Amino acid sequence: MLPRWAGRPLTFRIGRDPLRCSAWSPVPRSLRSLTRRRPRHAGAVTDLLGDPNLLRCADFARAESLAPAGSAGTWRGIVALELPLPWPRDIVDHPDVAPAAGDLAAAGLRLQALVPDPARSPEVRRLFTCVRPAGPFRAYDATEWVLPATDAAGTLAALSAAVSGDAAALDGVPARRVADGDGAGRQVLVCTHGVRDTCCGAQGTRLAAALPGLGAGVRSWRTSHTGGHRFAPTALVLPEGTAWAYLDIDTLVGVVDRTLDPRVAQRHYRGCTGLDGPEVQAADGAALGAAGWAWLDHTRAGTVVERDGATARVRLEGTAPDGTRTVFDAEVETVRTMPVPDCGRPVAEAKKSAPELAVSRLDAV
Repeated sequence: MLPRWAGRPLTFRIGRDPLRCSAWSPVPRSLRSLTRRRPRHAGAVTDLLGDPNLLRCADFARAESLAPAGSAGTWRGIVALELPLPWPRDIVDHPDVAPAAGDLAAAGLRLQALVPDPARSPEVRRLFTCVRPAGPFRAYDATEWVLPATDAAGTLAALSAAVSGDAAALDGVPARRVADGDGAGRQVLVCTHGVRDTCCGAQGTRLAAALPGLGAGVRSWRTSHTGGHRFAPTALVLPEGTAWAYLDIDTLVGVVDRTLDPRVAQRHYRGCTGLDGPEVQAADGAALGAAGWAWLDHTRAGTVVERDGATARVRLEGTAPDGTRTVFDAEVETVRTMPVPDCGRPVAEAKKSAPELAVSRLDAV
């Protein structure tokens, strides 16, 4: 049986000899040697357990000590909408929003479903729009709306047109604007999309159910697929657009209230969805570890200025609220390319792969 990772010691059994390690400690040397008898990704967990149908992608990622840096994706905007369960595998196929799927894609908007608040009338829905401002990024421009449950697709289509430049598209839409900017508060979206991935459905749901209150102005939600299910449990924090991996309660609380050691936070940081490209996101994570949480209050921009094989040189610039400017020069390496397995399927059948990134150098210039 697969081990459970919820903060308890882990046991990998090889024959009659168990190997034990902490969920956050390096994989024991003897286990590493076994996982690398075949080429890099040759099924670390399946080799140990003997049954590929028991494979869980998050267990595979942890057994391989897979770093999440640079895996967040880059989105022009995020639309988070209360949608009743059950959810389809691809959330834009939900019947309440499917007619607007093409409009969302054309506007570059990502749809995140939220499990509706059971205390609220089912006749209305909460909607949060987060749109990337022009220029360097600190946070999305956020707006909270309330709309009739029967008009979700129409509202999404109108919002997509407005983001694309047609401001008049919102005229006559029955959605009511509740708050803009900081008034909309912070939203913590924990992926629990079990139809899409077993790890998110199990581990993410347990995390979401156990979360305590996260403080004034912060709301937590169960959400649909955010990408990176191999790093489950995962979460997205809006409007700052930060994506997080390998979470437990203490880690997520420490991320939200910024009490977690920034160097520890860096190891859980997938990246910022408002920054362009995986290498820039990885450098942004290294800057968080080096400069502390205040780095995320900087207005930031980054670019790859040079590539040499598997190494990219990144220039990352940030401006603090007081106008102080900081520039980092970073080298980001692709250390290996790993399969992205589906839960319950052998690693060899993975349909896609993803690079694992590491920052080998970060200099303030």
